[in-house]
Amino acid sequence: TKKGVCSNFLCDAEAGAQIDVAGPVGKTMLLPKDPNADIIMVATGTGIAPFRGFLHRLFMEQTVAGHLFSGKVWLVLGVPTTGGLLYKEEFDAMMKNAGPDQLRIDYAISREQFNTIDGGKRYVQHVIAENANEFF
Repeated sequence: TKKGVCSNFLCDAEAGAQIDVAGPVGKTMLLPKDPNADIIMVATGTGIAPFRGFLHRLFMEQTVAGHLFSGKVWLVLGVPTTGGLLYKEEFDAMMKNAGPDQLRIDYAISREQFNTIDGGKRYVQHVIAENANEFF
C-alpha cells in the first residue's frame, strides 16, 4: 500500500509531540483578471486540497470574486480508487450551487476505469486527451 508522507508522519507521531508546521502565509489562488476567462485545474489525490478551497470560495461562499466570475471551471481529479475521492459530497454541492454549465468535474479513477485511447488504466492525462477538442 502507498502512504501519504505528511498524514502518516502526523499519525505516527507520539501523542503530545510538538510539531512545527509552516506554509505559504497570505497566499491565495487568484482568479484571472478577465471574469469571463475559463479555468482548468488538474489534480491527483491529496493535491486536490488547494483546488477544493478555491472552488469553495467561488461556488459556496458569498464572495465578490464568486459573484463577478462568469467563466467556466473544469476540474480533472485523478485517484486510484473510488474510495480515494476526497470531498465528493462537497464537490456535488458545488455543482448544485454553480451556474448552468459553469462547473465541470471529471474523475480519472485509475484502478477502476479504462481510457478510450488504448483501453488501459484511466489517468488525468487520458481525460485531457479524450477531451482534447474542448481543452485546446
